[in-house]
Amino acid sequence: MKKIQIQHDPLSVKLFVTQNIPVKVIQVEKKELLVALKNVKLEKGFRILGKENSVIKHVAVEHLQGNVIAVILSSHRPYGVIQSRFNKSDSSFTINLEKKQEKAVSIPKNFPSQPEKKDTAPKSIKKQEKEAVKEVRAKPVKVIEKALFQEEKKIEKTQPLPIPEISKPTNKIPSNQSVKIVTPAYIPPKREQSKYKGDISDLIRTIDGSQCDSKQITNSILLLKKDLYREAFEVLDQYIFQENFTCLEQGYFLRAYAFYKSVEKENFAQLLKAQRLFQDALVSYPKSSLLPYGYSAIGMIHKKLNNLSAAQGYFNIVKQGYPEYSGLSEIMYHLADIYDRQGYPDKALRYYKQVFEDTAENNYIPDAGIGYGKALFKKRQYRDSLMVLNYVVQSNPKKVYASHELLLHIGNANFEIGQSKAARQTLIRVLNLFPQIEGRDVILSKIGDTYGMENNHEKAIKLYELVREKFPDSEGYIASSIGIARYLTKDQEKIDIYEMIKNKFPENKFARIAMMRLAEIYQANGEYNKCIKEIEDLLSTHPRGLRYEAVKLMQRAYEALFKKQLKSDEYTKVLNRYELEHERIDRMGSRKIAYTVGLAYLRAKLYEESFNHLINAYKQYKRSSRSSQLLFGLGVAMDESGRNDDALKLFNAFSKRFPKSRHRVEALSRAGDIYLEKKKYKLSSAKFDDAYKISKSLLEKGKILILHSTVYEKKGDMKTASNFREKAIKEIALASGENYEVLTDTYKELGRTYTALKKYIKAADSYFKALSFSKNDREKANLGFLLGDAYQKGNIIPKAKKAFRQVVVSYDSVWARLAQQRLNTFELAQMVQSS
Repeated sequence: MKKIQIQHDPLSVKLFVTQNIPVKVIQVEKKELLVALKNVKLEKGFRILGKENSVIKHVAVEHLQGNVIAVILSSHRPYGVIQSRFNKSDSSFTINLEKKQEKAVSIPKNFPSQPEKKDTAPKSIKKQEKEAVKEVRAKPVKVIEKALFQEEKKIEKTQPLPIPEISKPTNKIPSNQSVKIVTPAYIPPKREQSKYKGDISDLIRTIDGSQCDSKQITNSILLLKKDLYREAFEVLDQYIFQENFTCLEQGYFLRAYAFYKSVEKENFAQLLKAQRLFQDALVSYPKSSLLPYGYSAIGMIHKKLNNLSAAQGYFNIVKQGYPEYSGLSEIMYHLADIYDRQGYPDKALRYYKQVFEDTAENNYIPDAGIGYGKALFKKRQYRDSLMVLNYVVQSNPKKVYASHELLLHIGNANFEIGQSKAARQTLIRVLNLFPQIEGRDVILSKIGDTYGMENNHEKAIKLYELVREKFPDSEGYIASSIGIARYLTKDQEKIDIYEMIKNKFPENKFARIAMMRLAEIYQANGEYNKCIKEIEDLLSTHPRGLRYEAVKLMQRAYEALFKKQLKSDEYTKVLNRYELEHERIDRMGSRKIAYTVGLAYLRAKLYEESFNHLINAYKQYKRSSRSSQLLFGLGVAMDESGRNDDALKLFNAFSKRFPKSRHRVEALSRAGDIYLEKKKYKLSSAKFDDAYKISKSLLEKGKILILHSTVYEKKGDMKTASNFREKAIKEIALASGENYEVLTDTYKELGRTYTALKKYIKAADSYFKALSFSKNDREKANLGFLLGDAYQKGNIIPKAKKAFRQVVVSYDSVWARLAQQRLNTFELAQMVQSS
């Protein structure tokens, strides 16, 4: 790079380079811009021109690892719309900063841009993030520059998926704004300042403050303070080898510490050597005041070797045996991490919290805050998690660049509490800073979900489609497929997507969601059998997933199915289904199912079973919620199953509560019948009177009159009984339809009444009319015999004989035999009279 030229009209910055190179531009905040250039070095005589009297107040150039140069541009005022391009004519990379920013996010072609969001981050965050950007290390820049600019496609062979704020060749530059804190700010405890850092490095400070006067020990401490661990180890190793007797105890522990700090990550052989060195120190000086440092170090070495139980043992030795040890915060942090890995979230949370809220300053407070926030997130305490993690960002902004986990959990926590814009902004920032992060597909899909939360369906669908295109057969592909299905209008299109997920990814967690959505569609469309079958499959393949929601949906399907079938008078289907699946259905404890099954049993005249189910439903409903059908059905079941007293109470209550119910006539009639059985004739008569008055059916009125006539018959008033029965016949005769069976029974009862009154001719006339309406051979034989008997008692012998003879030739052997006996009696009487 030859030079940087700041131009005023229009405001722009030109970086003159000898050839086209990968460049990454990040707007860290409104007044801070970071430009990262790869494979470039500064030419001799490099200059920055035009800065005087410019809105660019400061230009800093940093050399980073990975052959990267970072240029930080600080401005007096917020930057406007940022556009960039490589100009071949003068071999420069130009960044235009003239216009006011209208949108904070620019996107790939066919993608919606993110609305501008005001920067409400506290000043402390801005200031610290500026400092953090200047100290960006190789890994973030190396990852960022590989991912986000489409110009690099011409230079590098492989590129990650562009994301919503990544520019296409339009050269619009994304804006990475600070995370907006939407929850109450965390208020930390007042912490005491101390010379100790709360970790194993306190070994240096402890020995530095001791009475040791060895020059080699002093020199090694100076080297350790400068992080020159290898050099310090060589000094200390030579010092111990020479068998010096001054400060030898301190030398052993410092040598082990220096070697431990010089070991590269995951170099297991070297870690084991470090462990041996610490053990040498512990064995050589078993009563040393430095023992907790040795135990702590060995514990951390075992943890790096993944010997978690051994590590936990050493940490507990320190925690329990050395309560005054300055590095307890480090011990507690590592114990929390171990418990988290071992699946003890409550213990992990407690230890993280203890370190995070320590009243003494220590180096592990930020990391413990991240662990604490993650633990709270796992416990679904999203607001508390967000409060803690936001505090970590505010107090330690460099942590944002150290790992993706901090921002990712902040974004996910915002998502869970419905803060869609904050979630989207943070998740986008995660992808900008860590473009190679595992699970990009899922993050992009979740960003699409945030648009859906704001009812911006078009943006959501476009993002889902991008994920499906770029990440086939991934977790994000499945999540985006479900997201797209959410906005489809045709059920069949939704079903096709859900069936695809269910069949293609049967082991994936989204498969059970797809099955639930299928069941919901079938439920909504009235395809209850399909819904139940889908839930059966879900519970058999994913017994722990969505179990509560699935069972509740299945319950609603059964309820709707039984209600529909009962309404269509298909009560036998209800009973067949229930009898086959009653064990599963009964476990649901649904009052609606108990109600419909009870009514189905009632229609089947299985009164005991009906009572059991209806009384179950009755107990589950509040008094105000009990329907007229439930009360009436239960009353009938009680009446028919011999629970007369309970039935009577229910019928009386029903009649008062539902005066306009179509079942009130039958309820009054049944109540009157029960009173009749109890020989409470006055009450019985009153009920029949009430029933007759409100009835609007002639046939029903006739039946009520017949029942009412029985009251008077029981009282011995056959005259009134006959009057009621005569009136009943008139009502029934005027009723619509062919009510032959009812007329037959009524005429028969009237004939019996006339016989009791010794009005044999009228009795014979009633029996004759009954005979004319009857269609049953056995009933005809009975009525013929009664007709002959009435004529005989009325002394109309020829007609009596004729009636008996007709009975004799009937198909009923019993009545024929009785009629023959009567005829034989007539012949015997005639023989006696003739003789």
